[in-house]
Amino acid sequence: MTKVVPSMIRFVLFPLLLACWLPGYSQPPAKGEGIQISGAVKDSLTGEPLEKATITLRGPKRFTAFTDAKGAFTLATIPPGTYSLTVAYVGYTTFKLAALTVDKSHLPLGTIYLSTKTAVLEKAVVTGSRPLVETKVDRIVYNVDRDITSQGGVATDVLRKIPQVTVDASGNVELLGNPSIQFLINGKRSTIFGNSIVDALQSIPASQIQSIEVMSSPGAKYDATGTGGVINIILKKSKTEGFSGSVNATAGTRQETGSVNLTYKKNNLTLSGYFSGSDQLHVSTRTTNLRNSTDTATGNRYFLGEQGNSDFNRYGYRTGASLDWDAGPRDNLSLSFAFNQFGNTTDGLFNQENTGADPGGTKLYDQFNLRSAKNTIRNNTADMGLDYTKKFRREKEQLTFSFLYSAGQDNTGYIQSQRTAATDSLFTGSTSNNPGRDKLTSFGLDYAYPVSKGLLFETGFRTEIESLISNAAVYTFNPAAYAFLYDNNQSYASTFKREVYAGYVSATFKAFHWLDVIAGLREEYTVNKAFYSNSGHVNIPDYNNLAPSVTLSHAFDNNQMLKFAYAYRLERPEYRDLNPFLNLADPQNITTGNPNIKPEIGHDFQLGYNYNFTKDNTLNMMLVYTHNSPDIKSYTTFYPSFRVGDSIYSNVNVTRRDNIASEDRWGLVLGGSFTPFSKFTVRPAVQLYERVTNNIYSIPQRISGFEYRWNINANYQFPKGLIVEGFGNYRSGIRWQGRTPDFLTYTFALRQQLWGGKGSIGFVAVNAFANYLSQHSVVEGVGFHTDNLLQIPYRSFGINFLYKFGGFKIKAKEDENFLGKPPVEN
Repeated sequence: MTKVVPSMIRFVLFPLLLACWLPGYSQPPAKGEGIQISGAVKDSLTGEPLEKATITLRGPKRFTAFTDAKGAFTLATIPPGTYSLTVAYVGYTTFKLAALTVDKSHLPLGTIYLSTKTAVLEKAVVTGSRPLVETKVDRIVYNVDRDITSQGGVATDVLRKIPQVTVDASGNVELLGNPSIQFLINGKRSTIFGNSIVDALQSIPASQIQSIEVMSSPGAKYDATGTGGVINIILKKSKTEGFSGSVNATAGTRQETGSVNLTYKKNNLTLSGYFSGSDQLHVSTRTTNLRNSTDTATGNRYFLGEQGNSDFNRYGYRTGASLDWDAGPRDNLSLSFAFNQFGNTTDGLFNQENTGADPGGTKLYDQFNLRSAKNTIRNNTADMGLDYTKKFRREKEQLTFSFLYSAGQDNTGYIQSQRTAATDSLFTGSTSNNPGRDKLTSFGLDYAYPVSKGLLFETGFRTEIESLISNAAVYTFNPAAYAFLYDNNQSYASTFKREVYAGYVSATFKAFHWLDVIAGLREEYTVNKAFYSNSGHVNIPDYNNLAPSVTLSHAFDNNQMLKFAYAYRLERPEYRDLNPFLNLADPQNITTGNPNIKPEIGHDFQLGYNYNFTKDNTLNMMLVYTHNSPDIKSYTTFYPSFRVGDSIYSNVNVTRRDNIASEDRWGLVLGGSFTPFSKFTVRPAVQLYERVTNNIYSIPQRISGFEYRWNINANYQFPKGLIVEGFGNYRSGIRWQGRTPDFLTYTFALRQQLWGGKGSIGFVAVNAFANYLSQHSVVEGVGFHTDNLLQIPYRSFGINFLYKFGGFKIKAKEDENFLGKPPVEN
């Protein structure tokens, strides 16, 4: 550990020196004609900046400006005189200043605080809220509570609509084309994502999500894990006084969900609780798999053909409670507990032909079999969290402590067997039950200190300790005994422990009076220890990573912003990537881990442009370049015969994760939000990529290909609370050892608001004009070529009902606008 000390000193001093050096070289702005008026607009309760607020100055002439992502605005070249000033933002009380004398070269107005409008309807309250999509300097915020038509779905349904995010037909998520994503819940990790991210996301109802933050180039405050970036799911937290809640239920042909949310707030104490459940009804997927292989040494040719159906079912439920206590004007304590259970079952029956022939065409064997396979996954996770925030008198100065304990129990199992088609006699098979335990303990301390008006310094540290214990009892079929017998060669016990010690420094400042800078450096030291009963102690080296990040942005006067960002990211190999256990659930397609995998290192560069040409019309463009070296991917190798213990399997593909050489990706991302006429909004998004992969195991070693993704969302708000929406989503296949499938999905939805917004009823149709979603993929390598066709039942119809209830006691005053000072905290 002594080797880490010099690097720790470097990473503490470097950003601090950088932060202090750049402002010192700042140059004063050039003087222009007229007077400049500047200021900022923020929420009076949260202190958060309000982006796209409208600033209007009326006098001899009229001037208009909009606030940027930090809430700042500038009115330039204003002639001297007396003006009236108004600051307006949707859902907030308008700030008005009747007489503003402009007679100086620069007139700073400071910070203007706006309070939300509140309209009382019987015992309910409708409060102005933020737009659906907020584009900020370092992230995209998708406010799920504003997405009316997604309220009956799950987290995956919401993610499909977010710019820069793609979700395929199986629920796998990509961020800017990269599947290596760090998922967080309320800013924290959870073992819920350890076993199956797809199942975990399917278990979170959209009705319990407040917003989703997408950070494709995160700063030093965030873990460096995830070469694609970070997606933070923020659950709902009511700020309403009194007792309130909501009930949400969905019935459909493919999925059913239900949830209850309850909150009680009295003065400075808030208690919340929730329960939700989901069930994806049984669907039967048609599978056709054709593989042709050649033994490059002998010239023997092999064929494996399978055709059959797999029945699939997924289920899950979540429950939890939280306590939020404002212990004083500047002290907040939060306690939370959550329990989650989810699982799925796949049960398939396949007709199989397995043949081998010599170079002359003489058959070595020709087998017609009936293969059955059943896989089960069940996961239980409990999360307990503690957060304490101390705010100081100095604006933006605060200390935050966070603690998380997450414990999960994973239980996976399978049983597979093969029978001869002619005699229906069992000749091979195996079964396994694999219980495991996953524990994660994390605590961190963060401190923010405003060195000066234009310089914010942040630092902190975080420690994560994770342990995984897994045991697999494997039984293989013995033809002589005609029974499944315990297999010592495949059964195993394993223990894996990982410790991550991280610290960071970050500085936010303005350089040369026109460039906004967020620069930081994070150091993460990783300690790995592993034991596998069949392999003994595995030497997984420790590693130390210095992760710099920087974001440079400039906001122009005409509501345009230019941004450059760089971030160093890494992907640590997961437990299952490292586990050398051979999974024989399908003996012709074996999967295994590799304890020698090194972490994937990613360098992410972005150049972005944002133009808000009116309050409701925005255009976003971004150039992307990523370089991963080494890169981690799954790779498949063909074996004419493959020995496992005392058994030899013929015509086998073995897939394992490994470090290939590198991958480079260039991309163009376009998107925006447009309102061509009142009540009608269109949000298109396009991603174009050129990907080049250098693979040390492949022939050819260089694989390149062009890929693209697009989605479009359009909605229209009719009178009397009716909203209609259409959504389309397409992703082209990706070239990697073959080609992944293309897919196209589309959704139509409508929702009618009831009882003054307290309730609603909605209808959703997904892929209404086709029962099956066809997924054709190709996997190829040295000596083999595989064509796979999946026909997934995807068409579905659903109806959703939402009802909000509770009394409200929030009072808003017209004079709750503040100029130059924040509101007094209660």
